[in-house]
Amino acid sequence: MKKEPRKRPKRRQRFLPLAIGTTGGVALASLALWFFKEQADHVVSGTADPYDTAIMKAVQQIDNEQTTRVMHAITQLGSHVAIGTAAGITAIALFRSGRRHDAWTVAISTGGAMAINTILKNIFQRQRPQELARRIKLPRSHSFPSGHSLLSAATYPIVAHHLVERHSLPAQAAVHTLAGLIVLSVGFSRIYFGVHFPSDVLGGFAAGFGWLGLTSLSHTIVDSTEA
Repeated sequence: MKKEPRKRPKRRQRFLPLAIGTTGGVALASLALWFFKEQADHVVSGTADPYDTAIMKAVQQIDNEQTTRVMHAITQLGSHVAIGTAAGITAIALFRSGRRHDAWTVAISTGGAMAINTILKNIFQRQRPQELARRIKLPRSHSFPSGHSLLSAATYPIVAHHLVERHSLPAQAAVHTLAGLIVLSVGFSRIYFGVHFPSDVLGGFAAGFGWLGLTSLSHTIVDSTEA
């Protein structure tokens, strides 16, 4: 009796770690952290003030109920509750499916981003743009960097990756594009409501993507050693 050929396991598609790779992970982290330093220098020296003011005044011209409702929904996606929930559900699902390494990657990415956000805010202690805040209550925490932007940049891409890494590359590209749009929209919402300066948002993106690069790099290295 002829034996049926053994089915090869479905190839595990990769998007974020393989696309970034070891060299790319170092490059992303280095570039993002360099950009964060540049933004921090501009904030501390005050050279960020002119473009912060100009951009915020331009954004303040956008003021209608429909946009505000959309921005309210979007800005919640960058909150600790939303980020923690998205990462927690993803990590639990991965853990229950036997993908413990992936689960820990998501947990460390989000938990580390929250810690980094707190540390950086306490270091720079920048005051928020109180005179321009509108529609929502001004948070009591410091302004630089934007926590919503940092957490979104560090969490949504890695969550998206682990949710669709076994799907086709077009599906992965679509989901990662959506994740990128969410990250950018969350940052814009903070400027729209006047609770952050644009330099806060850019600094948050830089710190978040820097941490994402380090997380992706470590994930790639550990994954390759276990392959």
